[in-house]
Amino acid sequence: MGVRTLADATSVLLELARALRGFATFGDERVRRRGLAERAFQAVRAEIGRSGPLEIAVRGETFSLSELPERLDARGGLAILRSALAHHSVERLRLDPSLSLDALHGLLELLVQPSGTERSAQALYTALCSRDARGVHLNDLEPAPVPPPRELAATAPRPSVSVTTPRIEAMPLVDPVSRRGSAPAARQHTLAHPEPSVPTPLPVEVVAPPAPPAREALEERLRARLVELDHLVEDEPYARLAVEIAGWARELFDAGLRDACHRAMTVLADHAVGCGGRAESQARIAAECYAELASGERLEDLIDRALASDEAGVRAAQLLLQRREAAVCAIFARLCASADPLEPGPLHALVITSGEAAVPTLLEHIASPDENRARLALRLAGELQNPALLPALERAARRATLPSQIEAIRSLCLLPGEASRQALADALSSQLDQIAIAATQAIATRNGIDAVPALLDVLETHVRSSRTQLCRALIEVLGRLGDERAVPRLAAILERRPVLRRAHWHAIQLAAVDALAVLPTREARRAVERAASFAAAAVRDRARQRLSDLAGDSQAR
Repeated sequence: MGVRTLADATSVLLELARALRGFATFGDERVRRRGLAERAFQAVRAEIGRSGPLEIAVRGETFSLSELPERLDARGGLAILRSALAHHSVERLRLDPSLSLDALHGLLELLVQPSGTERSAQALYTALCSRDARGVHLNDLEPAPVPPPRELAATAPRPSVSVTTPRIEAMPLVDPVSRRGSAPAARQHTLAHPEPSVPTPLPVEVVAPPAPPAREALEERLRARLVELDHLVEDEPYARLAVEIAGWARELFDAGLRDACHRAMTVLADHAVGCGGRAESQARIAAECYAELASGERLEDLIDRALASDEAGVRAAQLLLQRREAAVCAIFARLCASADPLEPGPLHALVITSGEAAVPTLLEHIASPDENRARLALRLAGELQNPALLPALERAARRATLPSQIEAIRSLCLLPGEASRQALADALSSQLDQIAIAATQAIATRNGIDAVPALLDVLETHVRSSRTQLCRALIEVLGRLGDERAVPRLAAILERRPVLRRAHWHAIQLAAVDALAVLPTREARRAVERAASFAAAAVRDRARQRLSDLAGDSQAR
């Protein structure tokens, strides 16, 4: 066996420190943690095989090894390892040839536990023994016995009763003759069957039930089983343990240990997608167990976790999307229960990210008699932009209630294809101003400046009618699009002098002044200036106000 040098010891300790730093960085990302542990394990086993057991002592800011006279400076790259060991009051760490990968993985994981856990060498070693402590020795501690059964909680205790049966002795029967003065040694007979008497109470000894396992112990047991599941290769034991873990996780969730249940969900969900080269048969088993586990209140808890804006929230959202239709139904129900279901937010994003899985739920609720549910489903259908939803949106745009029709038209502008374009054109020709206005805004959103000629034709058709709201909406949209092709038509509206329907005409002239004021052409500016001088009083005041606003903006620039 070779002689260990200072360089050898430094190299292996740096590998341990590197793995510990990675465990602290990657949180519960099991795949990355496993890779770091495997690399550190290979380095430690190689060093142990070459130079014998590795025994490290923490001495202030240094490490000392029994076979080396020099001490290693524990600052710099080794600082995290020294700090973690000192934090748990570990003065000596010995790794021998029986070291296993699971034991090293568990040690690293326990060393980076959150600050709320008990920090002592005894607690650390007890937790490690509940997993796998082969080849790991801390201080002079002896391994704590670990109960062999896999049950999560002990069976309901039954009182142990010990019964002491009283001894029944023979009772003398005195002859009546002896009562008449006979000697005490008169005839006596033994009673074989005594008369019944009041039974003596039986002493009952009740043994107090054992104290229930601590919360940390329950979590450690589940964590150990998850590690075991990760290493199983055969399908039959894998299926048995996966079902067992799912049952434990449900019990832990009911007991308030929701983080432990979430950890089990994460492992099963990773296996369900073949993480780590998992076989297809085992992936199906994991998917079934995960689907059963991520349901009901546990699914609601997963949704709550997915709403967080940190990395843990992103990971929970990934798990949530694996539940597909079930997750979308739960998210949609949560949206309907919110104060403003039409307000976009993280829940909307989760539905949209679900993609194809959201289609059945949205199709079901688009036809719902509940107005709020129908409008929410129509809004999400437009954001999803899935062509499979187009027929349902077309039907809603024609036959639904007025609020749902408007919502369907707004969503149609987001879907590609000739069918959606034709549906918007039909809505633009509606006799209801609300429908036509919604179609006007949707067409402008969909086509941009390409919609200007069609909108100008519709404006010309209705400008002499009494549909004031529609005309004002058309003019506002034309001004917002900012296309100079609208300037001549809008300027002509300011030049006309109506004889009848003055209120209608003045309303659309005011809208034309506002639209021309934002159009960036000289012709538009001149039209506003002429209106400021020669138009009717209300229109003239509005034009002067817009010119004043434009002058103030130019001076500010």
